[in-house]
Amino acid sequence: MVIEKVILVIGIALVLGFVTGKITHHLRLTAIVGYIVVGILLGPAFHVVELSSYETNLIVSFTLGLIAFIIGGSFTLEFLRRLGKQSIAITTIESFATFLIITSGVFLFTRDWTVGLLLGSIGVATAPAGTIASLHDCKAIRGTLSKMTTAIVGLDDGVAIIIFVIAIAILKVSLGEESLSVYSALVKPVIEIFGAIALGIVIGAILAYSAKKSSGRESILIISLAGILTCIGLAEVFGLSSILACMLLGATFINLVPRIGGTSFEIVESILPPIYIIFFIVAGLKLRPDLLIEMGMIGIIYVVCRIIGKMSGAFIGAKTTKAEPVVQKYLGFTLLSQAGVAVGLACMVSEELAAYGEIGQELGAMAITIIAATTVVFEIIGPIGVRYGIMRAGKVE
Repeated sequence: MVIEKVILVIGIALVLGFVTGKITHHLRLTAIVGYIVVGILLGPAFHVVELSSYETNLIVSFTLGLIAFIIGGSFTLEFLRRLGKQSIAITTIESFATFLIITSGVFLFTRDWTVGLLLGSIGVATAPAGTIASLHDCKAIRGTLSKMTTAIVGLDDGVAIIIFVIAIAILKVSLGEESLSVYSALVKPVIEIFGAIALGIVIGAILAYSAKKSSGRESILIISLAGILTCIGLAEVFGLSSILACMLLGATFINLVPRIGGTSFEIVESILPPIYIIFFIVAGLKLRPDLLIEMGMIGIIYVVCRIIGKMSGAFIGAKTTKAEPVVQKYLGFTLLSQAGVAVGLACMVSEELAAYGEIGQELGAMAITIIAATTVVFEIIGPIGVRYGIMRAGKVE
């Protein structure tokens, strides 16, 4: 029997996710691994649950919006004065190091620069949901390493989107879109990034004003969720980055009304655990373990190069900016997760390159296959990396 009723699916997911999460936690694995395993069992393995792409996208967009909002809430003026410039510099170095190492590694194996450029641009993205959930799972939200990780996973996707949009523009030119100039290739990412920033600031200001006129935790929760959902919806309507928009929404809100903003983030964080469970089970539903076999050598090279890029880039960035030794040593371990953002970019590639003939279609299919398969790997080793880094840092801090 295939269960298609969303309410029943959510109920089953919460029960199984909670139980399996506890089991994996006792096995000294992050609970996220358990959630993904449940999703794989309910979906690809036994085909018990089936969700439409619309239902899946709804859950993913909402969860990533909440995560981005909470990440934005960490960007207080005090934090930006203390760690802002450093986190931006580390993010930039780490992101471009990952891009260059993946692009070069895949190119050296395939001798096809389009494949290298495509996978390199997607591989930059880090999964905010998995990383932040792992930090909460480790009960590590106040240490130097955890604060730097929280800042970087938020900034990371902004840099990733810029690199990705420019890379896709270059690929389109190579596949035959003669009318696309360098100017237009740069305009799109600028509009997408700065449009998202403007949207987040405007809605954040409105949210702050509304919160001042309200009282009680219930009112703050309703206003906060309304602001987040409106931000996500408008970002999707205008083709902007909903993750960046929600991040700026959170940052604007916390800086305009620090006391009320602090209460809002506390309340939103309290409703996250069941949403995390559903999100990662849904991710497991859509993944195909058989792709681990099919992805071949290119996928293995991608995994290795991405790990090297994240680890070395984080170390060089932290060393260059003279970050604390604990950040230099262990930051790279906390940046390995890959999930919704990367899979979303791969799906976008498939749609945008489909119109460019057989080569474009093959590139799109390759992107989805490799990213979907390697996401299984990274969503298992990523949380483990967070746990290892935080545990090792805890012995030093």
